[in-house]
Amino acid sequence: MIFVTVGTQFPFDRLIRAVDTALEMDRINEEVFAQTGEGLYQPRRFSAAPALDKESFDAHITSATAIISHAGIGSMTMAMASAKPMLVMPRLKKYGEVVNDHQVAIARKFAESGYVLLAEDENDFIKKIVELPGFVPRHRTAKPDLVSRRVVEFLNELTV
Repeated sequence: MIFVTVGTQFPFDRLIRAVDTALEMDRINEEVFAQTGEGLYQPRRFSAAPALDKESFDAHITSATAIISHAGIGSMTMAMASAKPMLVMPRLKKYGEVVNDHQVAIARKFAESGYVLLAEDENDFIKKIVELPGFVPRHRTAKPDLVSRRVVEFLNELTV
């Protein structure tokens, strides 16, 4: 089963529609279940729920063969911690999905590092979805001490 998540804050109809299109085109050959948020688009080819409690969400992550998601850092790190192959499509400012295009930069960096597959848009999604079953994500080791040190350095620069 492929688990699709759009995160908890906003719907992401463009991604849900892309998954439906991929299923219609026989680019996905397994069951799909999605956490869709309160979107206007209702999937026609797979089951979905607007929200899941933590226990159910975690169970879907655990049982999934792969994950499709927006490029939210929380969703990506959860998939990496579970060693699940993941295809991400960033939310974009031009569609009113986010206030800036921070997800694009994050997704590109994670894709360049081999942690996720990146679909830049719906057309790219249709091309990349066929790579998902064979994608083996590179193992990522979190480095909270390094992150903490960089944050402290940045804050110290602001106070100078």
